Amino acid sequence: MKLGGHIEIECKVGSVPELVNEMCGHKLVRFLIAVIDRRINSDRYSQRTSWYTVNALSDTAEMLLESKLHICDNIFVSGRWVIDGNRDVLGNSNYTYEIIAESVSVAKDDCARGYEVA
Repeated sequence: MKLGGHIEIECKVGSVPELVNEMCGHKLVRFLIAVIDRRINSDRYSQRTSWYTVNALSDTAEMLLESKLHICDNIFVSGRWVIDGNRDVLGNSNYTYEIIAESVSVAKDDCARGYEVA
């Protein structure tokens, strides 16, 4: 497992945030996001959806639980990549990508709210 660089990404909520763990007063909330990549190459339109897991800690986790996010809500996530995996004998990649959220901005009902790690 290695920590990747900083990322800021616009995406849609793919699953409702769930409280996964609570230890020593610190909460961990996990949810999926869908990132849609749209391109036009040689007059051809292509669209690809990539799915990532987002982990939010402490204050950000609490605020996300209170925000009542729904699937397909638009959000902006700022954080760091966590990349884990390897290549098998045939050269196929078996990587998983997670994002440790430093801040999440939610645009819902024409009202933008921002949640940041303290």
